[in-house]
Amino acid sequence: MEELKIEVELLTESIFGSGQSIPGDVDLEIVYDEYGFPYMKSKTFKGNLREQVEKVVEILKDDPYGLNYEEYVERLFGSENNGLNNWKTLKFSNCQLDKDIKKVLVYAIKNGKVNKNEIMRSLTDVRSFNSIDKDGISKDGTLRHFRVIKKGLKFNVIVNCGRELEDVELSILAAGVSSLRHIGTMRTRGKGQIKARLFIDKGNESIDITDKYINRLMEEVKKSE
Repeated sequence: MEELKIEVELLTESIFGSGQSIPGDVDLEIVYDEYGFPYMKSKTFKGNLREQVEKVVEILKDDPYGLNYEEYVERLFGSENNGLNNWKTLKFSNCQLDKDIKKVLVYAIKNGKVNKNEIMRSLTDVRSFNSIDKDGISKDGTLRHFRVIKKGLKFNVIVNCGRELEDVELSILAAGVSSLRHIGTMRTRGKGQIKARLFIDKGNESIDITDKYINRLMEEVKKSE
């Protein structure tokens, strides 16, 4: 099939937490590569998206296509018993900065123009948080420092599959992508708000197909009413 791309724009600061800390620096570090570029692991992003797609399917109680939507979720994202059919499911890359932007910055690193720490500082900040008691007073000993990824950055996830996707599958996927609003850690504290769109690559051009397939799904839903 033609390559799909999910574009993720950070509307707020976000934390793609690694679960690790750096003594004397941050209590929660993000995931980053050897050059200092932050990213979200493919497995983590896939789990976030699958959860949202399942919510979309739950809303669509009627079946305009005459098919079992839950079955299509498993066809797209797989199940524990996939076995030899694993090639038929979607394969996700890490959620990372545009490869062309990274290429330029990696070239600069290798030629001594910038270093890994400078890359990290340009893309992230460190924020301080503490716990508040019922009277609105900060609790002693609860101050924590978390690294956050700056808002406004755009990340891409490349999606491939060993077969052609049906229109119903693209419609479900587009609806799930569009309704994915938060990813990462500390969502309840305003972190990780995003806007996501689904693209298809045709030659040197990326075409946004999100609305096209959501509208197609809605038209079929209306027909079934």
